[in-house]
Amino acid sequence: MTIDEAETQLRDQGTAVLRDVFSKDLLSRLNERAAQCFIAIAADNSLAGRYRFNPFSYSVPLNALLDFGYANWEELVEPLFFAGLAPLFSRVMGSEWTLSMEQSWLRKKFAPCQIPSPEYRPQNWHQDGALGVLFPLEPGPVIPMTQLLTCWIPLNPCGRESPGLEFIRSRQQALLHFTKLNDSTLRQRFRVEDFWAPSLELGDGLVFLNSTLHRTYVLPEMRQNRLSIEYRLFPR
Repeated sequence: MTIDEAETQLRDQGTAVLRDVFSKDLLSRLNERAAQCFIAIAADNSLAGRYRFNPFSYSVPLNALLDFGYANWEELVEPLFFAGLAPLFSRVMGSEWTLSMEQSWLRKKFAPCQIPSPEYRPQNWHQDGALGVLFPLEPGPVIPMTQLLTCWIPLNPCGRESPGLEFIRSRQQALLHFTKLNDSTLRQRFRVEDFWAPSLELGDGLVFLNSTLHRTYVLPEMRQNRLSIEYRLFPR
């Protein structure tokens, strides 16, 4: 798929897959450093606070990797500038963009047989545009979405042997209230063919809109874990 085709898919369906766009060598280095980061946190509880480790989503802000082999931000954000992606982001957002390191994440998702603790949870259905939004207890008037775009890159193959992402490929114009994000409710609301869980190889990635519904895709038979990086881009 070309960048132009990805842009069309993104505008039509809210998400697009980027095949073989990213440097495998760079992603392999990121994978190695990411693994070291999570090993260090598991071995030393004091690092959890230092790196803002979230045990529920098993994630840390991406800038934690600066302490694990990345001496500068340029290499850490290099994937965003491969193959004409930067102009694509600007066109889709309708403005120049800036990266928030504080809202960009390094995540580890576990196969069911390797869950590290009872508090760990796969991420349920949500929209990234809900970032920072305070919902009322009951559904009400439409709430404005936070303007952002997400670029998500797995650091190992995912979607078959390890957890990936699942999307609902139907453009949304507003945030759904959290009471409407139950899986069974969503499957009654949307068509079967709208649900999409792509298998990705090293070098692939995904880009999706702030309104796009998505969650962790995990199956009982999966046996391997997944590492990923998640860049959050905001209008400048």
